[in-house]
Amino acid sequence: MSQVQAAESDILFCNVHPTVETSLRCNKCNRPMCTRCAVLTPVGYRCKECVRGQQQIFYTATPFDLLAQGAASFAISIPASFLIGLMGNLGFFLMFIITIPAASAAGVFIADMAHRAAGRRRGQTSWLVVCAGLVLGAVVSGGAQFILSLLAIMSLPPETLRAGSPVIGLAGMMPGFNLGWLIYVIAGCIAA
Repeated sequence: MSQVQAAESDILFCNVHPTVETSLRCNKCNRPMCTRCAVLTPVGYRCKECVRGQQQIFYTATPFDLLAQGAASFAISIPASFLIGLMGNLGFFLMFIITIPAASAAGVFIADMAHRAAGRRRGQTSWLVVCAGLVLGAVVSGGAQFILSLLAIMSLPPETLRAGSPVIGLAGMMPGFNLGWLIYVIAGCIAA
Protein backbone atom coordinates (compact mmCIF):
# COMPACT_ATOMS: atom_id res chain seq x y z
CA MET A 1 0.00 0.00 0.00
CA SER A 2 1.43 3.38 -0.96
CA GLN A 3 1.60 6.44 1.25
CA VAL A 4 -1.10 8.22 -0.80
CA GLN A 5 -3.56 5.35 -0.28
CA ALA A 6 -2.78 5.24 3.45
CA ALA A 7 -3.33 9.01 3.77
CA GLU A 8 -6.68 8.79 1.94
CA SER A 9 -7.92 6.05 4.27
CA ASP A 10 -7.08 8.22 7.35
CA ILE A 11 -9.50 10.99 6.35
CA LEU A 12 -12.06 11.52 9.11
CA PHE A 13 -15.49 13.11 8.87
CA CYS A 14 -17.37 14.88 11.69
CA ASN A 15 -20.08 12.77 13.37
CA VAL A 16 -22.56 15.67 13.34
CA HIS A 17 -21.57 17.16 9.96
CA PRO A 18 -20.73 14.12 7.75
CA THR A 19 -19.54 16.23 4.80
CA VAL A 20 -16.88 18.08 6.79
CA GLU A 21 -13.39 16.59 6.88
CA THR A 22 -11.59 16.84 10.21
CA SER A 23 -8.55 15.70 12.09
CA LEU A 24 -9.94 16.47 15.55
CA ARG A 25 -11.19 13.82 17.94
CA CYS A 26 -12.97 14.20 21.27
CA ASN A 27 -10.47 13.46 24.02
CA LYS A 28 -13.14 11.64 26.04
CA CYS A 29 -15.14 9.50 23.58
CA ASN A 30 -12.68 9.65 20.63
CA ARG A 31 -15.40 10.66 18.12
CA PRO A 32 -14.28 12.69 15.11
CA MET A 33 -15.57 16.29 15.27
CA CYS A 34 -15.19 19.47 13.26
CA THR A 35 -14.22 22.85 14.70
CA ARG A 36 -17.92 23.87 14.96
CA CYS A 37 -18.62 20.89 17.23
CA ALA A 38 -15.46 21.14 19.32
CA VAL A 39 -15.63 22.70 22.77
CA LEU A 40 -12.38 23.79 24.38
CA THR A 41 -12.21 22.58 27.98
CA PRO A 42 -9.33 22.83 30.46
CA VAL A 43 -8.34 19.26 29.53
CA GLY A 44 -8.58 19.65 25.75
CA TYR A 45 -11.22 19.55 23.04
CA ARG A 46 -14.43 17.63 23.68
CA CYS A 47 -17.58 17.08 21.67
CA LYS A 48 -20.77 18.87 22.72
CA GLU A 49 -22.41 15.60 23.81
CA CYS A 50 -19.63 14.81 26.30
CA VAL A 51 -19.68 18.37 27.66
CA ARG A 52 -23.48 18.26 28.05
CA GLY A 53 -23.27 14.90 29.82
CA GLN A 54 -20.64 16.25 32.20
CA GLN A 55 -22.76 19.32 33.04
CA GLN A 56 -25.82 17.20 33.86
CA ILE A 57 -23.97 15.87 36.91
CA PHE A 58 -24.31 19.28 38.58
CA TYR A 59 -28.06 19.69 37.99
CA THR A 60 -29.91 17.53 40.51
CA ALA A 61 -33.03 19.60 41.23
CA THR A 62 -36.45 18.00 40.96
CA PRO A 63 -39.62 19.82 39.86
CA PHE A 64 -40.60 20.08 43.53
CA ASP A 65 -37.30 21.85 44.25
CA LEU A 66 -38.05 24.43 41.57
CA LEU A 67 -41.50 24.96 43.08
CA ALA A 68 -39.93 25.43 46.53
CA GLN A 69 -37.43 27.93 45.11
CA GLY A 70 -40.18 29.92 43.42
CA ALA A 71 -42.35 29.95 46.55
CA ALA A 72 -39.45 31.02 48.79
CA SER A 73 -38.35 33.83 46.48
CA PHE A 74 -41.96 35.02 46.10
CA ALA A 75 -42.58 35.07 49.87
CA ILE A 76 -39.35 36.92 50.67
CA SER A 77 -39.73 39.35 47.79
CA ILE A 78 -43.00 40.81 49.07
CA PRO A 79 -41.58 42.45 52.24
CA ALA A 80 -38.24 43.19 50.56
CA SER A 81 -39.89 45.12 47.73
CA PHE A 82 -42.02 47.01 50.26
CA LEU A 83 -39.01 48.09 52.32
CA ILE A 84 -36.83 48.96 49.35
CA GLY A 85 -39.77 50.72 47.70
CA LEU A 86 -39.93 52.98 50.76
CA MET A 87 -36.38 54.07 49.95
CA GLY A 88 -37.69 55.35 46.62
CA ASN A 89 -39.02 58.38 48.50
CA LEU A 90 -35.56 59.53 49.57
CA GLY A 91 -33.87 62.29 47.68
CA PHE A 92 -32.75 61.34 44.19
CA PHE A 93 -29.03 61.07 45.04
CA LEU A 94 -29.55 59.27 48.37
CA MET A 95 -32.00 56.89 46.78
CA PHE A 96 -29.41 55.59 44.33
CA ILE A 97 -26.68 55.35 46.98
CA ILE A 98 -28.90 53.34 49.34
CA THR A 99 -31.39 51.56 47.09
CA ILE A 100 -29.04 49.87 44.61
CA PRO A 101 -26.86 48.17 47.28
CA ALA A 102 -29.95 47.26 49.33
CA ALA A 103 -31.69 45.77 46.30
CA SER A 104 -28.56 43.82 45.35
CA ALA A 105 -28.21 42.49 48.89
CA ALA A 106 -31.89 41.51 48.89
CA GLY A 107 -31.42 39.65 45.59
CA VAL A 108 -28.45 37.71 46.97
CA PHE A 109 -30.39 36.91 50.16
CA ILE A 110 -33.44 35.74 48.19
CA ALA A 111 -31.30 33.52 45.94
CA ASP A 112 -29.59 32.00 48.98
CA MET A 113 -32.88 31.30 50.75
CA ALA A 114 -34.34 29.77 47.59
CA HIS A 115 -31.24 27.56 47.26
CA ARG A 116 -31.70 26.42 50.87
CA ALA A 117 -35.42 25.80 50.30
CA ALA A 118 -34.47 23.35 47.53
CA GLY A 119 -32.13 21.43 49.79
CA ARG A 120 -29.13 23.05 48.09
CA ARG A 121 -29.89 21.24 44.84
CA ARG A 122 -29.38 23.07 41.56
CA GLY A 123 -31.36 23.05 38.37
CA GLN A 124 -30.62 24.53 34.97
CA THR A 125 -33.59 26.88 35.31
CA SER A 126 -33.26 27.64 39.03
CA TRP A 127 -32.06 31.17 38.36
CA LEU A 128 -35.07 31.83 36.16
CA VAL A 129 -37.51 30.49 38.77
CA VAL A 130 -35.93 32.64 41.49
CA CYS A 131 -36.09 35.77 39.30
CA ALA A 132 -39.72 35.04 38.40
CA GLY A 133 -40.60 34.66 42.09
CA LEU A 134 -38.78 37.89 42.93
CA VAL A 135 -40.59 39.86 40.21
CA LEU A 136 -43.99 38.33 41.00
CA GLY A 137 -43.57 39.12 44.71
CA ALA A 138 -42.61 42.70 43.85
CA VAL A 139 -45.64 43.08 41.56
CA VAL A 140 -47.99 41.73 44.25
CA SER A 141 -46.46 44.02 46.89
CA GLY A 142 -46.46 47.11 44.68
CA GLY A 143 -49.99 46.43 43.42
CA ALA A 144 -51.35 45.92 46.93
CA GLN A 145 -49.74 49.15 48.13
CA PHE A 146 -51.07 51.05 45.16
CA ILE A 147 -54.63 49.75 45.66
CA LEU A 148 -54.54 50.39 49.41
CA SER A 149 -53.35 53.96 48.93
CA LEU A 150 -56.11 54.58 46.36
CA LEU A 151 -58.73 53.13 48.71
CA ALA A 152 -57.42 55.28 51.57
CA ILE A 153 -57.63 58.43 49.46
CA MET A 154 -61.11 57.59 48.15
CA SER A 155 -62.43 57.05 51.69
CA LEU A 156 -61.47 60.58 52.75
CA PRO A 157 -64.04 63.40 52.71
CA PRO A 158 -63.86 65.60 49.58
CA GLU A 159 -62.78 68.72 51.48
CA THR A 160 -59.51 67.06 52.55
CA LEU A 161 -58.63 66.17 48.97
CA ARG A 162 -57.84 69.65 47.73
CA ALA A 163 -54.50 70.43 46.07
CA GLY A 164 -51.60 70.86 48.46
CA SER A 165 -53.21 68.73 51.14
CA PRO A 166 -50.78 66.78 53.35
CA VAL A 167 -52.97 63.71 52.80
CA ILE A 168 -52.29 63.80 49.07
CA GLY A 169 -48.57 64.24 49.75
CA LEU A 170 -48.60 61.27 52.14
CA ALA A 171 -50.43 59.11 49.63
CA GLY A 172 -47.86 60.01 47.00
CA MET A 173 -45.15 58.68 49.29
CA MET A 174 -46.64 55.19 49.34
CA PRO A 175 -44.09 52.86 47.76
CA GLY A 176 -46.21 51.08 45.14
CA PHE A 177 -44.61 51.20 41.71
CA ASN A 178 -42.03 53.96 42.16
CA LEU A 179 -38.39 54.28 41.08
CA GLY A 180 -37.17 52.45 44.20
CA TRP A 181 -39.44 49.52 43.32
CA LEU A 182 -38.06 49.43 39.77
CA ILE A 183 -34.48 49.51 41.05
CA TYR A 184 -35.34 46.63 43.40
CA VAL A 185 -36.69 44.51 40.55
CA ILE A 186 -33.73 45.14 38.23
CA ALA A 187 -30.86 45.02 40.76
CA GLY A 188 -32.47 42.18 42.71
CA CYS A 189 -32.80 39.99 39.62
CA ILE A 190 -29.27 40.75 38.50
CA ALA A 191 -27.87 39.89 41.94
CA ALA A 192 -30.02 36.77 42.30
